[in-house]
Amino acid sequence: MSKLAEKFTYGYYILTALKKADNLKTREDDYIAAGTLNWVSQVSFSPEIISIAIGQKSDLNETINYSEHFTVHLLSEEHKEYVKKFGSKSTVEKDKINGVPFQKQNDQAIIKDTLGYLTCKVVKSLNIGDHTVYFGEVIKENLQKDKKGLCTMQLPSEYTKDKAEI
Repeated sequence: MSKLAEKFTYGYYILTALKKADNLKTREDDYIAAGTLNWVSQVSFSPEIISIAIGQKSDLNETINYSEHFTVHLLSEEHKEYVKKFGSKSTVEKDKINGVPFQKQNDQAIIKDTLGYLTCKVVKSLNIGDHTVYFGEVIKENLQKDKKGLCTMQLPSEYTKDKAEI
């Protein structure tokens, strides 16, 4: 990675995707994937579209492909521990993902007590390099707290090329 690219600032987010069990042939339970995300950008005002980049080998990538939806949760400084909690494969137990409470709403997994979230419907995707870039139209927005978001200036990213290949 270039030294300049290391200086770019990004936010920290938790991304969730849920695929309903009734649409899966091999599962009786809904499939939920979650992970830390920092490559998010708004790319259109009307319609409101954001882009995200997900490692191609990630469970999130597969779940988004199946469900055609994703939810981006905004984090504050109070949520610093979430960055590491969601930095590897997720475990789902009843009403918690990686020990963090969530609830199912409108066929999405919503992390409780974040700044808020955006639920998006995938309108386009592009495999490029070792990531898939998804373009999602915002179909639901919920601002739960009015605080400043957590960014990489406050907590430097530990995401590296090596981790993308896992």
